[in-house]
Amino acid sequence: MNSARTSLNNRPGRREGRSATNPAHRSGFTLIELLVVIGIIALLAGLVVSLTKHSASKMRESRIRDELEQIATAIEAYHAQFNQYPPDNVVSRDPLVVNPVTNSLYYELTGVVVDDRGNRFRSPNRQQWIGASTVSSLFNADGFVNAGVNQKEIKSFFPSLSSAQHKLILKSPVDVEVLTVPVDWPLNNPLFPPPFNFNSPDPNVKRINPVRYVASPHATNNPATFDLWAEYVEGKKVKIICTWSKDILAK
Repeated sequence: MNSARTSLNNRPGRREGRSATNPAHRSGFTLIELLVVIGIIALLAGLVVSLTKHSASKMRESRIRDELEQIATAIEAYHAQFNQYPPDNVVSRDPLVVNPVTNSLYYELTGVVVDDRGNRFRSPNRQQWIGASTVSSLFNADGFVNAGVNQKEIKSFFPSLSSAQHKLILKSPVDVEVLTVPVDWPLNNPLFPPPFNFNSPDPNVKRINPVRYVASPHATNNPATFDLWAEYVEGKKVKIICTWSKDILAK
């Protein structure tokens, strides 16, 4: 019996004092294998981030295009109603200088109520009146074409307009609004100065990104109709989505 045990203990391949469960003999990753796995994970993470950014950029472009098309459709409906395009902001006629940023599109396309004397205006959804002097200083206009003494006499050319599509550029002494792009302008970036160059006590005005507009005969890209476009900052470039090109332009 003892000899049998001895022979079993002396079998080839038997190693004294080592067990199959000894940690020294567990299988594991080598350094190279770990580096390969880490590299694959990093590559996949980079692809996910890149795809996410690309998807977000495409969604942003699609939304801007949709909203510009909505505004363009409203402008054409306005033209059919009044036989003219909404006035643009002509700062000077000799030489010709047009301000595409501070335009009255919001008021012309939604309509304004005018008081009995014809020198004060307000949006139908507001009680605050805008004086003629404010209209003149901001829009270089005497008033609005799409105006009436009551809401029945004006026409809104938007089937729907979200609160994000128009914002206040002035709160004092009166509220003044413009149509806006659904991408805020970068704040405090010297490479991209804010669109509005007038001083405002509200710092959020610097982030407002207005829809740009120039009407015929001042339009240079669509001289027979109007130029309508949106500018927004992406990375280190200003991108432009407009009505005269299907491509996204840059400047």
